[in-house]
Formats: sequence, C-alpha cells, structure tokens
Amino acid sequence: MAQMLQPPVPASWRERWLKAMFASAGTSFTTAVVLVLLAVVLYKAFIWGVWDATTAVNADVCRDSSGACWGAVIYNHRIILLGRYPVGEGWRPVLGMLLLLGSVGLAATPRFFGSKGVWMVTGALVLFVALLAGGWAGLTPVDSDLWGGLPLTLLLSVFAVITSVPLAIALALGRRSQLPIVRWVCTGYIELVRGVPLITVLFFGAFVLPLLLPAAWRGDAMVRVALCLTGFSAAYLAEVYRGGLQAIAKGQAEAAHALSLSRWQTLKLVILPQAGRLTIPPATSHFIGVLKDTSLVAIVNIYDLTGSLKMALTNPEWRPYFVEAYIVVSAIYLVLGLSIVRYGRFLEQRYALDKR
Repeated sequence: MAQMLQPPVPASWRERWLKAMFASAGTSFTTAVVLVLLAVVLYKAFIWGVWDATTAVNADVCRDSSGACWGAVIYNHRIILLGRYPVGEGWRPVLGMLLLLGSVGLAATPRFFGSKGVWMVTGALVLFVALLAGGWAGLTPVDSDLWGGLPLTLLLSVFAVITSVPLAIALALGRRSQLPIVRWVCTGYIELVRGVPLITVLFFGAFVLPLLLPAAWRGDAMVRVALCLTGFSAAYLAEVYRGGLQAIAKGQAEAAHALSLSRWQTLKLVILPQAGRLTIPPATSHFIGVLKDTSLVAIVNIYDLTGSLKMALTNPEWRPYFVEAYIVVSAIYLVLGLSIVRYGRFLEQRYALDKR
C-alpha cells in the first residue's frame, strides 16, 4: 500500500522572517548594515535619554547635564497638556477627555456598532463641550480662547471625524448622481476644497468669514474652525467613498432591484456596507491625517496640543530643551495614531471576505 503523503508543515513567523531577511548574500549584507546602524542609534538614544538624562526641575542642573532634561517637560506638563485652561479647573477637561475616550472605545466594539455608538459619542462630545465651557451647575464659565492642549486635540479630531463621515457619503453619492445640478455642486465643492491647503481654509474660517457674515451669525471662532476641519475632511473622504462605490459591481444593484428593494434600501443594505468594507484601509489613513491636521489650528490662535507646546517653550529658561518636549508630544500622537491603525486592522479582519 502506498504511503500517504503528509501535508507540509507551515513555517513559523520566525522562520519566514529569517528567510526573508537572509535570503541571499545581498539581503544578508543589507540586513547586517541596517541592524548595526539601528543598534548604534538606539545606544546613542539610550545614553542621551536615559543614562545621562536628568529629571531635576532645575535649569542649572539641566545645563550641567550632557543628556536629556526631562525636568523641562515635568515643569511645563500642565501647559503642554491643558494649555491656558484656568488653574484649579483642570479636572474638567481631564474628565471630559476621559468620557470622550471611553465613549469612543465603547462605540468601537461590535456591541455598539451603528446608531447606538454614534449617539454615545455625540452625547460625550456635548458633555465634553459643556464641561469645558461651564456656566451651569456652579461651574465657572471659561471662554473658548482658553481651551487647549490634548483635550482640544481630541475634541476637534473626534468632532471632525464623526461629522465628516455622513457629509462625505452625501458628497460621494451626489458626485455620482444623475441630476446635473447636484453632481456639479458636489464636484465643485470637492475639487475646490481639495485644491487649497488646510491652512487657507482655516484662515478663511477664522478671519475672512466673520467679515462676510452679520455679527449675529459669526458664532464662536472655535466652532468655525471645527466646521472648517469637518468640511476639509469630508472633501477628501468623499473621494475615498466614491472609489468604494465605483468598486461595487453593477449586478449588486440589479440583484437588489430584482428582490423588490427600493433605491434607498438597495443603497443602505447592499451598496454602502460593501463600499464601507472596501474603504476601511484608506479611511483609516485619512482619520490619522485628521488627527495630525488639528496641529495646524495653532496658526489661527487656537492652542491644541502642538500649540500649547509652542506656548510652553516661550519660557526662555526652558527653551533650549525643546527636543525633549517634542519627543513627549510626538509619543502622544504616535500612541493615538497606532490605536487608530490597530482598530483599522481589526475591522479589516472582521469584515474580510477571505478569513485565512
């Protein structure tokens, strides 16, 4: 009797990694050079950032140190994280930030997918703004000019994301509409906004728009800037969703019509879910870009995390140690960005057609 052939044992990720890194003499040499350079950089960074570093909140000690001065970050941590928000009221932005992050985390779980998660995040945004503004339940009123730091970055980012998604879907559908006027308006808006930098849009919303509107319609500068971020994000995200809509085979809509589904039901139950699945990777990249784009609001005198950092570095005593402060702020952006990336991969795996 012939011996049965056994299926090959799949290689482990370590074996695949080693095979890829040392597949030939050229790749082995390149790998060795990169590893040596990486080891040198990590060693230098460790000596500067840990071994020779000081945490003393004393500028004289920092000047005598050959390493990093983390005392500059410790001294300025409140300004960097909370901006100019009044001392003694800092618990309000911290509490609002925790509520917002908690609601976003819950809304990201499958149990709260859909309208429940959207309403949860919306409620957290409203409560966050109410805590920052005050003027109710005995809370001291705080003008929006004093909002800043990490809470403001999260507030603007979440607001821009949650409001730009439905607007982007509407623009994408409008650009594909059979009605010429709707298609022209949506196309003109998308191309106009995508043709100018975000700084121009922010300047228009912060300084030009108040000159064009009556005094009663101008509103708060923070609101105008948040709406500018939403409009700018929606224009780019609309093209992402339009690509997803174009990738759906025409037979999908025809099959839905054959099942007596209306045009709205076809769009809601058949087309949009498939387009959303296809656009998870580019949408994830776009949302990371929205998070980083909030740093540009400092140009229009709104001090988010990056703007608060620049404000803290105006102190001449700690200005020489700007590298340490930028490293901390970059680490915060990195953690937030990696969290979005990990969640995007989770969604890709959950809705992948091929589960292998």
